Formats: sequence, structure tokens, C-alpha cells
Amino acid sequence: MWQVGAARVNITYFEPEIGLLGWGSSRHVAHTVESQLYARGFCFQVEGSSPHFWIEADICFISVALRQEVFLRLKSHFPELAEANLMLTANHTHAAPGGFSHHLLYHINTPGFHAGVFERYASGMVEAALQAYAARKPAKVVFSQAEFPPEIPLAFNRAIEAFKKNPMAWTDRPELAVDRRAYQLSIFPSGDLINWFGTHTTTIQEDTRCISSDHKGYAAELCEEGTVAAFAQTTAGDVTPNHFRFPGIRVHRGPTPNPFENRRIVGRYQAEMAQSLLKARGEEMPPILRSWWRWVDFSAVEVEEPYTRGKGRGRTGAGALGPAFIGGTAEGGGIPSEWVRIISILARLRGLIEPEVHGTKPLLIESVSKRIFGTTRWDTLPLPAADPAVKYLQWIARQRGKYVPLPLTPQVLPVQIWQIGAVGIVALPFEPTTMAGKLIQQRLEPLLSPSGIRHIIIQGYSNGYAGYLTTYWEYQYQRYEGGHTHFGKYTLAAVEKVLVQLLKGEGEAAVPPSYISIEQAKKILFTYELARAIR
Repeated sequence: MWQVGAARVNITYFEPEIGLLGWGSSRHVAHTVESQLYARGFCFQVEGSSPHFWIEADICFISVALRQEVFLRLKSHFPELAEANLMLTANHTHAAPGGFSHHLLYHINTPGFHAGVFERYASGMVEAALQAYAARKPAKVVFSQAEFPPEIPLAFNRAIEAFKKNPMAWTDRPELAVDRRAYQLSIFPSGDLINWFGTHTTTIQEDTRCISSDHKGYAAELCEEGTVAAFAQTTAGDVTPNHFRFPGIRVHRGPTPNPFENRRIVGRYQAEMAQSLLKARGEEMPPILRSWWRWVDFSAVEVEEPYTRGKGRGRTGAGALGPAFIGGTAEGGGIPSEWVRIISILARLRGLIEPEVHGTKPLLIESVSKRIFGTTRWDTLPLPAADPAVKYLQWIARQRGKYVPLPLTPQVLPVQIWQIGAVGIVALPFEPTTMAGKLIQQRLEPLLSPSGIRHIIIQGYSNGYAGYLTTYWEYQYQRYEGGHTHFGKYTLAAVEKVLVQLLKGEGEAAVPPSYISIEQAKKILFTYELARAIR
């Protein structure tokens, strides 16, 4: 018999002009709160098992630091809690405060590590877990799924040219080059639910200047009448609801010119799907609860066939981002494409390439060496000094690394798999593209089916974050998603290999990142307070 509980806790943190995470812009700040942010916690348990906590937060992603903090706090309440028993994920709104990562690239535009934001998120997620545990009751867990018809305008492949480079590409139509399935676990008799559907949470765009849970938060609002409804992501890396051009508007929006109306429309589609799946019932899950977990150093994975799919042997390398990363996408952010091309050419002329690992991606930002365009003297780069983020980077560079003790982005990240009855949830610290997710599913199916798993959900934005996860062929195209795939052209091969090893009990786990407390972080990191002092 299942024992399941669910709870919702407000995690909104607001102060005027606080930096928001998602668009990578120092201009992206909040002047108001359009909608509240929540952490939604579920506790699953079967006879003889430890409690398993699944928590989704209305934030951009889960940082390694946040994951470690929540786990340690929960372990003080549940001493037997294993890392495999806790799964954290995010709805990927681009309109929630940043500053909750210890790695500079992800807190530079907040600006800085923000102890208040970090504490609000961590304590809220822990409280959601504790309340869910206290709310456990005998329950039935039901899995269901259904597809959105192609004419429903909530998901389009924004990188269709890269998608078409895949030998397995099945269409050239953006609305079909996505996974249009919604997956759902419904809890009875409570009516609580977890719904997964992959589309970027970006209807609230860079110029809206507000805190918002975006369309997935709105979907939850429509469904939560005395219940808890979490709306999580799957393979949203190349999927967007912003597919349409409107006169006088620089970026793509959709399906209307009004971002707040778009939030409601796209959220309502998902809410209606969730309510339909709830009413339809579905396949009752047997009380089977298992979990796998491993820390992986993604900068040092040797790969070979069959994971490289005909490319022989290879390896990943230290995280690096290419010029396409700063080019952004059609829905927002970035510099003009002409500038991206010029920077790419200059990077190659300067020898900022590593073909064996990073292939066609020039090395614009090197995480471990902390070089930007080939230098650690960021203050010498010809960047627009009026931009606040540039000002902070130049000041930090003059401190000779004093406030940047870690790589610019994480290298050691977790992978995790859960079994809930016949459902397997694969939690990844990346933004997987549609095809990357499909290939992972195909790789894992023969390994998971003997355990009774017939449905595999690829859940991104989970337990940590280091950019995108593209296929080898998408990566060669080097648009935004490829430029933001950190560990090189064989990143997907590495992910597939470590997941297979995890299930087979092979390979070795990496040493987990060192835990840094909030008080330590305030002393050794570039912080919000420090940024205010030099503003």
C-alpha cells in the first residue's frame, strides 16, 4: 500500500530591483510580484521503504548548493535519509530571483550570491517536505498520459534547423518536433497530482520586470482547490511557447502579443490536460519504490561505442560555453547574430578551440580556468562598461580570484533515477533537447523494463544545473543550445553511459562537491551586499 502526502509552501522573496535568473541580463530585475512562487513537496512511501521526497520549486533551476542545503537540513529530521531518496526539480520560470548558486556565472546578474533568496528557497523546500511527510495517508497512485493535438499552440521546437540535423529527425514542422505528451501521477483520493510537460517557462519575458511563476505556476493555481498540483518539466531544452512574431515586438511571443495573457493561455492548456487525466484515471501503480543516485564528474568521462553512435572513442572535458550562448534565442536575450559570428571567428584565430572535446564550439567562457575569451583579466576585455554585470566582472577580476573560489559553472553533478510502480523518472541537471531525451529513453528501456518500468520520464532542471544537453548532431550546428552544452560534443554520450553504469552498479562515483554553508558563502563569494557596496 502506498502512503503519500503533499504540501505547498510559499517561497516568494522580493525586494525592489532584485535580479531575476533566466535571461542572463543585468537589466532583468523585479519591480513587483505578479504571482507568488511556491515549493510543492510530495512524500512517497511503501511498506519497508524509507520516505522518498519529490519537491518542485517555482524557480529557474536547482543549483548544486541548494540541493546540498536541502538534503542536509532534511537529514537532520530523517537521519536514515539517503541522497537517492530526495529529488529536487524546478518549473524553470525565468522570472524568479537568482543568487542561489555558488558558481559565479549563475549569480553575476542578481547581482551576487543572495543569502536571503537562498534561505527562503531552502527553508521553503524543506518545510514542503516536512508537511508532505506529516500529511501521508493510504493512497492509490495512478499514471496516465495523453498528447496535446498539434494545433494547441503551447510547444514549438525553437531550434528546428538543429533538430533536423539528427539522423532520426521525424519532421521539419516545429510544432511536431517536440514531445507533445503530458505525463501524470495522480494521487487518490486526495486529488493531488504531478504533471510533466516540456516547454520553456518563458511567457513572462525579460522586459516584464516582475516576479512570476509563469505558465506552469498558473496551471497549478487553476488546479489547486484544496489539493497540491505540481507542473514540472521534461525535455524542454529546445521547446518554447513563444513561436509568433508581432509588429513592433523584437522577440517572439505566443500565442498573443501580451505576455501575461500568454501565461494564462499556456497555463490553462496544461491545467485542462491535468484535470482531464485526473478524471480519466489510468494505470494504477503497484507499490514499488526504488531509487538510484550518483555524483559524476562530467568534465572527465571517457566514452565509446555504442554511446557515441558510430563516432568511436572520445571524452568530455572541462565545462566551456561558446559564442552561440551569448547569442540567445528568438524569444529573448543575447547579442546580434552578426556579433556572434565575429566573436566566433576571432576566438578561432586566437586558438580558443579544442576539437577533440569541444568540436565546432569555440571556447568563449572556460569554467575551470576561468578564462573569458582567453584571459582571466576580465577587466581588459573590450566590454560595455555601462552594463552592471560587466562592471562587477571587471571589479572581481581586479581582486585576483578572491571572490571566485569555484569554477564558473559546476563540473561535478548528480544523476538520479526513481521507480514509482511502472514509472521511471530520470532526473538530470541539464536542459535536455527533445531528441536527447528520446535517445536516453531508448538507451534505458531495455535496462528498466525487467524491473517493470514501462514509462520513462526524462526530468530536466533537477538536483543541479550546468546548461543544455544536445545530441552530437545538434551540437555541431552550434546555435544557442549547442553553445550552452558545457562538456563538449560527447556530453550526451557521457550522460547515457553514466546512467547505464548507475543501473548496472558499475563505475565509480565522483567525490561530491564540498558543502559551503550560507555563512561561509557570504565570506568567500561575490555577494549581493558586496555588489551594493561597489555599485
